[in-house]
Amino acid sequence: MRLAVKVGFICGLSCIMAGCHNKSSAPQAFPVDVTRIQVRDFAEVIEAEGTLINPGYIKLTPQVSGLITKVLVKEGDSVTSGQVLVVLDNAQEIAEFKTAQAQFKEADLHAKRIQWLFKKGAESKESAEEARVAAIGKKSNLVAKQEALDKRSIRSPINGIVGDLSGVNPGQYFEQGKSNFFVVNNENLSIDLSVPALQASKIKLGQQVKMLDESKNDVIGEGEIAFIPPYFESDSSNYQPLNTLRVRAVFVNEKAGLRPMQLIRSKIVIGNQRHPGVPATAVLFKAQQPYTYKLIPIQSFLKNSDVTPQQKKSMSTLPSTTLIAVNTPLKLGNLQDDYFPVVSGLTVGDLIPISGSAVLANGTPVSIRSSK
Repeated sequence: MRLAVKVGFICGLSCIMAGCHNKSSAPQAFPVDVTRIQVRDFAEVIEAEGTLINPGYIKLTPQVSGLITKVLVKEGDSVTSGQVLVVLDNAQEIAEFKTAQAQFKEADLHAKRIQWLFKKGAESKESAEEARVAAIGKKSNLVAKQEALDKRSIRSPINGIVGDLSGVNPGQYFEQGKSNFFVVNNENLSIDLSVPALQASKIKLGQQVKMLDESKNDVIGEGEIAFIPPYFESDSSNYQPLNTLRVRAVFVNEKAGLRPMQLIRSKIVIGNQRHPGVPATAVLFKAQQPYTYKLIPIQSFLKNSDVTPQQKKSMSTLPSTTLIAVNTPLKLGNLQDDYFPVVSGLTVGDLIPISGSAVLANGTPVSIRSSK
């Protein structure tokens, strides 16, 4: 320990005393930016992968068969709910609708005339009732013809984007009930996440879910747990249990730009824990072991550290406000929002450098350049 302190102390002083020829002069303090360790909230999370699904991924199928006469949209067009996209041959339906319209108009006028005459005493009650029933029949026929005509037009059921229109051209035949194209709305998506059975009991409705960018580890979308099934997953090919729970989260895809069937890594936030937090910029690594420098008053360093009389004499000339960098091994949790939770090594209130740490050594005098 004595040798380590001595070597670190000499190394630290060698860079800050360059150009000084008087060996008896006090070492100069190295300026650093500092911060104090504070308690922070760290999320307790379960990591899971899942596939995006889209409840707004609508297959459009014709309700009747027929030849396409009009395609009113292009691939990638934005459409609104109820907008006509494709029209099938409808000449017969239009003619039948017009006939039914004229018949209803005539029957309705006749029923109103008979009803007026009945009130005047010129027609019987039975005649008025027969005319009214006949008009109702013609109206029902008109509604049926309107529905038949409407079925010759394929409308978008949602606001969305038109998908691939391959095979959807005028002159081509649409067969009833067969899917031909899609309208997609990616604004609201869901993600199915597989959670290990041992952690399944920790999942609750409404828990926050963060979706992460694979390359940068940035949060690209946030949602919440909306469905927890009452059963575990099984392999669909042989019905063997997978010992995982597939939960569903929903989120608004307004800015993320994600697409259905995309595989996404996510974090389910199941709680929060409070720990001392150390900035990632203050943490150094040696042989994959994290450490930092704790800054302590020079009096504490001289009192508690194993320093030689020569070192003590040299450092005793420093101002009493001088701080000394002390190499401090750390045990850390997972990085969150540029901070590590400290399991051991530092406590709340400890002063640490957040710049210049790489050139410090154990026992280096430092001065505060700025505090954050």
